[in-house]
Amino acid sequence: MHLNDIAQRIENLSVQYAQVYGINRSAEWALLKLTEELGELTQAHLTATGQSRDRDLSAEEQQNVVTRELGDVLGMCLVYAKQLGIDPETAIAEKWFPYEKTREDSAK
Repeated sequence: MHLNDIAQRIENLSVQYAQVYGINRSAEWALLKLTEELGELTQAHLTATGQSRDRDLSAEEQQNVVTRELGDVLGMCLVYAKQLGIDPETAIAEKWFPYEKTREDSAK
């Protein structure tokens, strides 16, 4: 599955969520939700790495929370991109891939 396919599926779910809860899905809302989700990922990371109370969760449960929160952050990044009309595959390719080195470059 391609990132744009995933982005469209998440976008559809986000629209459903907004309809159920009466939310105005603006770019500002998406950015604020992304910030909220990043905070939740940070909290989960601190718990899973022993830098916060364990919240009565096993190590496996803590890691599962980190995984789910990372999914939330990635999903909200894609929703935000959609709100701004940014193609996430293009954004990543233009930002990251120019720095890739070929095997010949690495051998120099």
